[in-house]
Parts: sequence; structure tokens; C-alpha cells
Amino acid sequence: MRAACVALLGALGCQGGNASGGATAGSAAPAGSAAPAAAGSAAQVGSAAPAAAGAAGSASAGAAGSAQAGAGAAHEISLTSEDVAKVMNPKRLAPYSGPTGTLRGRVTIKGDPPPDTGLSFPIGKCGEAAATYGRLFRVGQQNGVADALVTVVNYSGYVPEREEAEKVTIHGCAFSKRTVVMSYGQRLEVANLDPLEPYMPNLEGAPFMAVLVAVPQGDPVKFYPPQPGYYHLVDKLPKPFLKAEVFVLKFATHDVTGLDGKFEIKNIPVGKVLTAALLPAIDQDVKREIEIKEGDNTLDFELNFDLKKYNEKPHTKPSP
Repeated sequence: MRAACVALLGALGCQGGNASGGATAGSAAPAGSAAPAAAGSAAQVGSAAPAAAGAAGSASAGAAGSAQAGAGAAHEISLTSEDVAKVMNPKRLAPYSGPTGTLRGRVTIKGDPPPDTGLSFPIGKCGEAAATYGRLFRVGQQNGVADALVTVVNYSGYVPEREEAEKVTIHGCAFSKRTVVMSYGQRLEVANLDPLEPYMPNLEGAPFMAVLVAVPQGDPVKFYPPQPGYYHLVDKLPKPFLKAEVFVLKFATHDVTGLDGKFEIKNIPVGKVLTAALLPAIDQDVKREIEIKEGDNTLDFELNFDLKKYNEKPHTKPSP
């Protein structure tokens, strides 16, 4: 995994219901001992995945649902499971019930335009692939940058995750987002919106019982990340460009920007917090300490992309 991703998982993956609001920004190594281990072991945990992928057959949408349900039950990964509670709320705090604020804003980028990735895409059926994966990162109007991970930590209290699933769709040979963020205990649901084209999504690093097919406009394929960390959502059919980076975090206060660069994070306890915006495609993040007040709060982040400096750095993993 790239350096900023490791640092962010270390520094920000540590909220975990800590009554003192988690670790400080500078404590990336100790605080992130679990998250980077999980992140670094995405290949290790998923080492069985490629082998199983080769040995396993595909299933229909109906079989997919039952197989995934079995996988989820076998590993007991849900928001209410004991293993999740130990990580998300180790001090067994009651859910925070005091005054909260909502943080809204935009992530923009300045500097050089994103270079071409050099990837090739099937003509016709993959209409959205080029727009999604043709450049190193996606930029919308007024320099808004898509797929940026925005997080808030270092508050006092335990904020539970309210949604059981994080949902991703596939259309035109493209995932709906290139960065996916989840709270540990959530399941990942991947649904195929195409009318004809099938896909075979796989979450590298998560356990599964079979390689499952996302049939056109059928039921979603479900994945259950076994621990906080860093994963890759890929397609096992011949579409190597179809990828997304998945961050499974120990807290619920997070969001990912759309093409307009906007984000919104609700239910943040009032007080001083640490915020951060990470663009995994270029391995760059910005952190800022702010005071959350009850009601609406606004904060914008600006990243800077220097193509020459980017090319000078080693890149151990290509961006999706």
C-alpha cells in the first residue's frame, strides 16, 4: 500500500469509541497498529482468494445471495457482532447522545491536470469506463475532485454506524466510485445496473465461498470484510481496469467525494476534531484540526498535484 494510505489508516483508523477521542495525528504508528496490519495483510488475508477464485465456480444471482449469506454467517461480521463491538467500541460506551454537528465542504485540486492512464477499454458496451479510469484521477467542475476520502476523528464519545451496508453499483464497465469507505461491521453490496453485461466482482482480502456473478439488474453480491484495513474491489472477468480501493475503518464519521468534490459527514460530537482528506490515486492527504459546533459546519480542502514530483516517486501499486 502507498505511504499516505498507510499513514492515514494508522492515524485515523483508531477512533474506536475512545472516550478521549482516539490518538493524536502524530501517533500514526502506535494507533494504527491494527489497521496497517490489516491493510498490509490484505494480500496475506486474501492469499486464499486467488486460489479459491480459480477453483470456485460462478453462481446465479439466487445462489449468490445464499452463498454470501452463508459467508456472512460463517464469519459473523455485522454491526452487532461481538468481534465488531470490540473494535468499534472497545470501552463499551453508550452511543453519544449530546449535541452534534454536520460537516460539509468540497475537496478541490490545483496544479497539473491528471495524466492519461494508458488503459484501453472495450468499444460499445463499456461507455463509462474511459471517463472513470482513463485518467489518473477524476476532476469535475470548478476543480472538484472525485473519490477523495474525508474523515473526522479525535472527538469524545462513540458514534455508531447507522447503515448496515455500503452500496456500490456497476454500469458501463465502471464502478460508481473508485474509492469506497466503510465502517467495520458493514457489508459491501455490489449491484449490476447493466441490462445485459454480467460481472464477477471480488473483494480481494475478504473471505468468500464462491466466485459470484453479478447478473444484469439482479440482486447485489455481498462481501464481509473480516477486519479493518485496505482492500481492492476488482472484477474477475477480463476487465482489469475495473477496480476500486476500499477502506474499512474503525469509526463511522467518513465520506467519499463525488464528481462535484462535495462531502457531508453527520452526527459529529461537538468540540475539537481532526479532519483529513485523502486522494488515494495520488497518495496525497491534507489534515486540519477544527472546532465542530452544533448544527452546520463548513470546511474545504485543497490538494496540489505536481506531475513531475509524482513521476519521481516510486509507486508500488497502480491506481485503479
